[in-house]
Amino acid sequence: MQLIADSCSDISVEELDRMEIEMVPLKITIDDRDYLDQFDISSTEVLDAISEGKRPLTSQANPEDFTKVFQKYVDRKEPVLYIAFSSELSGTYQSAVIARDTILDDHPDADITIIDTKAASYGLGLIVERAHSYVESGLSKDEIISKVEKDVKDIRHFFTVDDLDYLAKGGRLSKGQAFLGGLLNIKPLLHVEEGKLVPLEKHRGVKKVHSSMVKHLIADNVTREVHITQANAVEQAEQLKQKILDGTNITDVRISTIGPTISSHTGNGTVAMFYFNEGV
Repeated sequence: MQLIADSCSDISVEELDRMEIEMVPLKITIDDRDYLDQFDISSTEVLDAISEGKRPLTSQANPEDFTKVFQKYVDRKEPVLYIAFSSELSGTYQSAVIARDTILDDHPDADITIIDTKAASYGLGLIVERAHSYVESGLSKDEIISKVEKDVKDIRHFFTVDDLDYLAKGGRLSKGQAFLGGLLNIKPLLHVEEGKLVPLEKHRGVKKVHSSMVKHLIADNVTREVHITQANAVEQAEQLKQKILDGTNITDVRISTIGPTISSHTGNGTVAMFYFNEGV
């Protein structure tokens, strides 16, 4: 089975290549110039543009992008599993569905499965990584799909941002909420619910929002991996990691950089935490 991911998994191109996972990039536009996510532009370049007062625009991968990738494996009679970025945050999933249906018109025996993860950033990334481990373990197609569907139900996202005004400009918060947050040093804790970004809590300062994130880990009895991503917030990410290591029995805590497309929407100073809630 051939795994396919999109660039919003925030897994690096190099790591996807190592796992032999094909990646379909979304697109980013800055100053009327288009870039392929991760291939033509880095997170640093996106965040620098934001710091300069520019607002990167993003666009979904189109059906032609998926048709080209899917067709390659259909011609080889190889099953395909595309693990997709949340359909509530992008039209990329729908583009893949259109591509699959178009191919099936000419190749009714084509084996193409598309799973809408309702996940983003390394929430999606963790699902993709686990799917790779299932393939490597030699599981059947049906077993892999079943396990991935369970992982979709179990994945958790929590994140906070440094610049509430940036979220407001992107329609994530009202301008009034952003203004109040700036005055009172209010940091929002958000999560992903049914694929959408949803405000969960408000805290006074970074330390308190980090403490709340760790409380959610403890409440969910998490004992395994936790992944942290950051956008120009390495120090805050390291502080959150240390708080997790000090306050729980979890030892596997990784930190990586939020990818270009996701950074375009969250801005500088974002810290996110992802894990599977498996009822341990």
